[in-house]
Amino acid sequence: MRRLINIISSVILLILILIIAVILIPKLFSIEPMVVVSGSMEPSYMKGSLLYVKEGVGGIETGDAITFYRNGELVTHRVVEINTDEKTYTTKGDANQVNDVQPVAWSDVIGVPVFDVPVLGYPASFLGTSQGKFVFIVLLIIFTGITVLTDKKMEKTNG
Repeated sequence: MRRLINIISSVILLILILIIAVILIPKLFSIEPMVVVSGSMEPSYMKGSLLYVKEGVGGIETGDAITFYRNGELVTHRVVEINTDEKTYTTKGDANQVNDVQPVAWSDVIGVPVFDVPVLGYPASFLGTSQGKFVFIVLLIIFTGITVLTDKKMEKTNG
């Protein structure tokens, strides 16, 4: 029984550490994790991937992928043309046949993708929901409870 409790405790701790590493640590370096919700950039960024975007990056060139706001939503597409007079980018999804109709103002650009992790966007998206946050808190409580109970049993055994 003690071995099972140790295994469960270790698995929960590993899950909690992975969540922190994948979601929170990149933010220390101004890298924001974002979930890819469409296939417009496939095969470069697959739907369901967790895309890490470096914020506030300058020097964007034709061919670079950028993440920007369009109608209140985040979009990642590739720059196909730069208009320095109007300070806009013409963009296109890699999987799309035509350029986006609406140009992207330089001020709407969040940053550039630096890397992605396929499939990890699904659990990350779940963690952003109230149910996901509840599961995270429950796991934290269970881990804490197991740790406290195990420590008390060890004190009784050793003391």
